Amino acid sequence: MKNIYIIGDMHTVSAFRLSGIEGVVSGRDSASARLEEVIGKGDAGIVVITNDLAEDLQVRITEINLESLSTVVIEVPGIDDTRGFRRSVVGYIAEALGIAL
Repeated sequence: MKNIYIIGDMHTVSAFRLSGIEGVVSGRDSASARLEEVIGKGDAGIVVITNDLAEDLQVRITEINLESLSTVVIEVPGIDDTRGFRRSVVGYIAEALGIAL
């Protein structure tokens, strides 16, 4: 069974953990290593990462999304992001997968 993971700041990860999603707290300096750590587990179906951490990882995120048959990486705003959520997390997942829910 594949799992959902969140990589982000402490507040965002804590909020996702309340819904049962496993999370990894990270700053920009360690985001690449945390992403590789989660992908390396082999059980990640969806990896949600906050926009601020994803900014420096666009090439790697694109590689994962194009080459992996079992994992997709989705960018979402963090809790402290001033732009906020434009839609639900399910909406972000549907957009990343290219499907309508």
